[in-house]
Amino acid sequence: MVKRTYWVILGQAIMVFIYLWIASLLFQYLQMKANEADSFYLYLLFSQTAYIPVGFLMGAGSLIREWNNRGRFKVNRFLIALLVVPSLYILFVPYFLPFPSLTPTIILTNPSAGTVIQVMAGYAFVKSIHKMNER
Repeated sequence: MVKRTYWVILGQAIMVFIYLWIASLLFQYLQMKANEADSFYLYLLFSQTAYIPVGFLMGAGSLIREWNNRGRFKVNRFLIALLVVPSLYILFVPYFLPFPSLTPTIILTNPSAGTVIQVMAGYAFVKSIHKMNER
């Protein structure tokens, strides 16, 4: 059982690094296209969502464990409301929706905050899915 856990963790790490490599290549390509065509919306959309799958991959182990349990899948709405919805608000409202944002400027101007928020949103979404035992 312990060896299997190590292989799962190693597989997750390899998948994250492969994904990050592919995302970096896509960032370069989209940035080049945005400079050529003066159309930056696809680049902006990708930059605001690119690292959400990293959170999915980080939480995939718990989702796989839940998959093997008995019962029906349920979503923890409290976790979605507390972490995922505010994260998506911070990621999208200041850039795509035409009304004032409540997000503090310090978060919007920090280059690392968007990446951390994306990973947190993906991880929280995966962790919010669990199975409830039927009674």
